[in-house]
Amino acid sequence: MSIEDKQSFSTSEVAAYCHVTPDTIRKWAEAGRIHVFKTPGGHRRIRREDLIKFLSENGIPVHTDLNEGGIRILVVEPELSAVTVIRRFLDRSRNSFEVESATDAFEAGRKIVSTNPDVVFFDVRLPGVDAFDIFRLIAHTEGLSQIKLIALTPPADHDLATRATDSGATLSLRKHFTPDDLRRALARVGVDVV
Repeated sequence: MSIEDKQSFSTSEVAAYCHVTPDTIRKWAEAGRIHVFKTPGGHRRIRREDLIKFLSENGIPVHTDLNEGGIRILVVEPELSAVTVIRRFLDRSRNSFEVESATDAFEAGRKIVSTNPDVVFFDVRLPGVDAFDIFRLIAHTEGLSQIKLIALTPPADHDLATRATDSGATLSLRKHFTPDDLRRALARVGVDVV
């Protein structure tokens, strides 16, 4: 059985994902920090969904092999050329990504709820909406606050970049970005692109 098919993990396997010892996982389980169940033989196991939730809530990068279908990326951007650059960059990766896009706030909201993305690239100048209000809403809403927001800002506007991170964006990325800029931005939110 491949890791992608596994539905539960041993404390040793979870320890490897968290970069701690199995003993630390047992202590976290006893303290109620991570949800575990016991097999009939008395072995502790952590369900896939509980592990992913724990990793997300604690700022630990979710390894790509834990996400069924890969890491979910949503690009909220009215300029199709920018969406194309991001898609091509991710398509060339050996990692598995599910990429969706939205060109307006309504579609963005619908896709955030329906796809539960891991990372959202969001143009701060999206017409008809205050992106900073959306950043605050996502950052303070249970079930959405684990989303890593990358604000797409104009090349020379430092104030918008600062406002974006002050409003809840994880980081800002200036347009027009290169593949190396995308790689660095994704690495900063815990997504390695190889």
